[in-house]
Amino acid sequence: TTNDGVAITGIATVTQGLNTDGLLSEKFNTTAGKLSDNTNIDLEDGMVHYFSTQETTTSTPNIRYSSSKTLNNMLSVGDAITVTIITVADAAGAGYSANMTIDGSAQTEEWVGGSAPSEGGSDGLDIYTYNILKTGNGAYQVIVNVVNASN
Repeated sequence: TTNDGVAITGIATVTQGLNTDGLLSEKFNTTAGKLSDNTNIDLEDGMVHYFSTQETTTSTPNIRYSSSKTLNNMLSVGDAITVTIITVADAAGAGYSANMTIDGSAQTEEWVGGSAPSEGGSDGLDIYTYNILKTGNGAYQVIVNVVNASN
């Protein structure tokens, strides 16, 4: 314990619920580059990943825990996580992600609205939210929503 509360290094497991009053925040990872050049999304760095360079081509993000630990090993069957990837849109709308992988394995995504994007936004940000449900060993249900936020 500290004068300000409790500091935990590692994973805290709460089995009977977690109630929070006040501020609940988490860090996000900023990459000074574009997703198509940095496709590994390491969740040890946070659940929100922002790419600050304008995206100009298609990309396939690979969601994993880290370069040395798979997401499959870090999640139990029945666990759910939400991962957000934010990219800077280009005027031509050429930068977008229509597919993704988990631990290097292709996934079948369920897209909110019915179909994967065929282009990105023409300005502002493209925001992809992945709801990942672990349904078996190396098996996932992936529900994706994309929003094109314009300036």
